[in-house]
Amino acid sequence: MNRIVGFVMIIGLFSLLTGCQSDKKQAAEIHTKIEESATFEKEFVADQKDLVKSREKVQAVYQDIIALNSTDTNAIKQTLSDHEMSTEKQQLNEAEKNFQSAYQKLMSIDENIELIKDKDQKKKATKLTTLMNTRKKSMETFFNTYRDQMKTQNTFFQNLEQGNFELDTLEDEIHHINEDSEKMEKVIKQFNQDTKRYNEVENDYFGMAGLS
Repeated sequence: MNRIVGFVMIIGLFSLLTGCQSDKKQAAEIHTKIEESATFEKEFVADQKDLVKSREKVQAVYQDIIALNSTDTNAIKQTLSDHEMSTEKQQLNEAEKNFQSAYQKLMSIDENIELIKDKDQKKKATKLTTLMNTRKKSMETFFNTYRDQMKTQNTFFQNLEQGNFELDTLEDEIHHINEDSEKMEKVIKQFNQDTKRYNEVENDYFGMAGLS
């Protein structure tokens, strides 16, 4: 009887050690994938900074137009020619592409999470994908709102360029643009909060896995 108990205990210990080694292996693979994901996120952050600069240029163009005589269509056209909508659109597409790549790479850790034996580590690692999904939803809202704003902004500038100075129309467009700006600001604020939480969970997980 003692031999059997001893045998069972040894097997149990061996299984526990094997589980620890397996979890460490999964953590190492998860770490590699997260590092690869972070590379895309760095590009995404750089794209975001470019978009901020583009937004500042748009604001400058708007201010210049407001300062002009509304009947001087030639001056308005010249001012608008300095604004390249295509460049801003390209920057937005690049930002979306890089974030999507970061998301897909991060979500590939699902296959590793399934193999984690330790319940606490598994729960913490799962939280990473949950937060990444939340961040993705925020970015989808941001990109869609940004494109909506660009569309309204383009219509606004076209109306000015064509000499269409109907006050009600222009005011509606400006209101729409401002609403989109406020919406994007709220989305980015929430996104940053979720990113902070994500980083905390990531540190906790790797600490539990012994990779901190």
